[in-house]
Amino acid sequence: MNNLTRHIATFATTCTAILLLVGCNSDSDNTLEDLNANRAKWEGANIDNYQFDFSISCFCIADNTRPRLVVVDANQVESQTIKESNVALPLDIGDTETIDSLFERIALEESRAESLIVEYHPELGYPTFIQVDGNAQTADDEYTITVSNVVSVDDIACTTSVENGLIVSVIDQSTSTPIACDTAVTATEEDFSEAATGTCDGEESIAMLAERPGFYSITVEKAGYQTFQVDDFGIGKDLCHVLPRELEVELVPE
Repeated sequence: MNNLTRHIATFATTCTAILLLVGCNSDSDNTLEDLNANRAKWEGANIDNYQFDFSISCFCIADNTRPRLVVVDANQVESQTIKESNVALPLDIGDTETIDSLFERIALEESRAESLIVEYHPELGYPTFIQVDGNAQTADDEYTITVSNVVSVDDIACTTSVENGLIVSVIDQSTSTPIACDTAVTATEEDFSEAATGTCDGEESIAMLAERPGFYSITVEKAGYQTFQVDDFGIGKDLCHVLPRELEVELVPE
């Protein structure tokens, strides 16, 4: 290789490296610019108490990937409830976050992930889509978060109705007939306890826990039957009301 050829090859290699570097820095700068611009939109809206639909697709346990309703109060996650079943999840299950913490997640992934794609709501600025691949050579580290239906407490008209959080139906396991009459149901959560007894006027369910979300131990008792109990029975909420959850109990004759 003569000197001219060598200089041309060196120049081409250097230019390619510079272009790649500038390209990477340009993408990074665009990501951060978009992040900062949209975070400013969100902060400008001054929304601290809100709810939204959240879902994550990842190699996770089943409860983590089920779409859920998230309620945020004073920028802290107050509750998360699986939408299809109204099952409340403890706050330490899953990757549910506030909108503010999602911005922090994007900033973190921008600095470390091999691939990051983010989409934002055009008016409010919150992230609607976050797709991350930490390392293309690593299996099962990808995840996608979607956010939708963000509603501020100031933009929702709550009804004056009172919703029961727990609706219990009771049947005889051997005959499949309703036996709510004179069946006693007790729900306890720490120092709180509420008891209700089924009526004998044809009503086949027992409703209780009016506007009271939480995680309960439920006991169902009836003379002549074995006692039924379930623990950590989560009842969720939205911005306005408790989200009613049904419990069907089959009592076993003694």
